[in-house]
Amino acid sequence: MRIDLKNELTELNGALKRAESYLDRETIVLCNIKKHIVKGINIPAIDSYMKNLLVYFEDRTVIYKDTMVAVNYKYAAAFLNTIIATPQWYGWIKTANE
Repeated sequence: MRIDLKNELTELNGALKRAESYLDRETIVLCNIKKHIVKGINIPAIDSYMKNLLVYFEDRTVIYKDTMVAVNYKYAAAFLNTIIATPQWYGWIKTANE
């Protein structure tokens, strides 16, 4: 099963633009990924989705340079990068409380 990146970005963009703290940003990313785990999406598909999402967040940081929105995307990208680099990210996210 594939993840509809365009649909997910619409949801994430609105939430990240309204985020007020780093915990808000982390919660948005965490809940989004966990949603796909709960839906039963396979690990390689989620991994690919996270990598595409990371590129998108990094691009948004450049587009919104020197604005609060850029900061939101930068924090979200950093958190997502940490998740991707975590060897057992799947198990950690699956058991994480939002």
